[in-house]
Amino acid sequence: MTNDEKKQPFPFEKIAVALAFSPRIEAILAESKRLQDIFGSKMIFIHVGEKNPEQEKYLNQLLHGAGLDSPGNIILWEEGDPADVIIEKCREHSVDLIVAGALEKESLLKYFMGSVARKLCRRAKCSVLMLREPSLDSKPIRKIIVEGSDHPKTVHTIETAIYIGKKAKASDIHIIQESDVSKMALIRSENVSDKETEVRKEKIFKEENEKLEEILKCTDCDDLKINVERIEGKPGYVISSYAREQNADLLLLNSPDKKLNLLDRVFPHDIEYALSNLPCDLIIVHSRVEE
Repeated sequence: MTNDEKKQPFPFEKIAVALAFSPRIEAILAESKRLQDIFGSKMIFIHVGEKNPEQEKYLNQLLHGAGLDSPGNIILWEEGDPADVIIEKCREHSVDLIVAGALEKESLLKYFMGSVARKLCRRAKCSVLMLREPSLDSKPIRKIIVEGSDHPKTVHTIETAIYIGKKAKASDIHIIQESDVSKMALIRSENVSDKETEVRKEKIFKEENEKLEEILKCTDCDDLKINVERIEGKPGYVISSYAREQNADLLLLNSPDKKLNLLDRVFPHDIEYALSNLPCDLIIVHSRVEE
């Protein structure tokens, strides 16, 4: 593991933006400028494709118009597989956050084949922000939803959410503890009484609550309002549905523990529910210190 991979997932000192010459490029640059203003980051713009004078001039004009042409920001023109190139360049430049546009609902073909944004979420060694609907207009981050599962990575994901909330002056953060229905069903299926089943469930919930309380006790939340809620359902699906119902501005999830394959997408779980149908802007938090 390199020193960069041992870093905390925040602060966002360097932000890389994956750029393509699409109709949404101006909106993505506007979002990038807002991120730079919030976090005081250096920006790295990465375009994977052939460089020519016309495109170079056009991009420089766009960056100037968005107020992103400061000397501290850099532009990289690279060739190769987009996901591979972006991941490698982010590693070289010690990037803390990758920004990429995403479709709210990917087509079936793209879902199985995997878009560049989806590959970044699974393979990058830093956190990835997927913008559901990049906008030229300012979009304040007010309501943040964050995963509160019983997992070693969760502490870093919650701390990242609080860091973002404080920087963006969010109003509140909702920490969602998902009770895995399959785990609960396993407890019920064992040859024990209903009373013993409830005792076991309460013990699990108590242990999870104590771990979460310890995380929050050690984290400086300032004036942020922190709400904790437990919801029973399939991990990933429950929190994505909740974020959509609550009209959240940002959802933060732990990075996957392993490389996902085709079967993982045919039978979705965890982050796949969010990736296949984004409920809002999404950050996959790579803890780095745990990976």
